[in-house]
Amino acid sequence: MSSDHFYLFTALATFSSSVQEKLRQVQSPEEIVGVAAENGYQITASQLSFFSKRLNGDHWVWSRKGDEWRESFFAAAERSTLQAA
Repeated sequence: MSSDHFYLFTALATFSSSVQEKLRQVQSPEEIVGVAAENGYQITASQLSFFSKRLNGDHWVWSRKGDEWRESFFAAAERSTLQAA
């Protein structure tokens, strides 16, 4: 998996109002991965979690909700992944 996809998707998210609107509506990291895939980018929830502190534009669902909220957003997805395995 290329990190180029991740960086290109975050750049798209910075400039595309339609992508920004979708990102504001997501309920899980997997939905963000889906938005990326819809636009031709393969990213992972792990990448999002790792870089989420640096992704602070208003279009990211965790924007202005604080570190605890952001951490629990990703923790819930990690728990679901572990349970499915």
